[in-house]
Amino acid sequence: MPTEIQYLLYSVALYLAMIVMQAVAATFSRKATVGELVGARDDLPATGLNPLHGRAKRAQANMTEGMMMFVPLILAAAYLDAFSPTTALGAALFFFGRLAFAPLYYFGVPWLRTLAWFASIAGIVLILWELIV
Repeated sequence: MPTEIQYLLYSVALYLAMIVMQAVAATFSRKATVGELVGARDDLPATGLNPLHGRAKRAQANMTEGMMMFVPLILAAAYLDAFSPTTALGAALFFFGRLAFAPLYYFGVPWLRTLAWFASIAGIVLILWELIV
């Protein structure tokens, strides 16, 4: 299996873990009951139940945005048979950047979080560059 496809699968697993993390953060919030959490959540605050839950939701939303760029690029590289050391590096940067980004966001670490985000975006740019040049 190509390295890029492995990183795509790892990224999907990380995305799933981030979804679970925000659900766990909501469940352990002191401001909501289990009954409220299993319902439609219409009356819960939009910004999060507590700071950790809010950060987990924002990190998950940011991962959604990243995946919306990463997934099609990896699929395009596969379709075009354009996997290369550059696309492999880009996929690794995306995955490891996002792997670092999530806990840094959860714990509110500003500068390192931004650096991890930038590394993941650099990975996307590398793959895109390889495909269009």
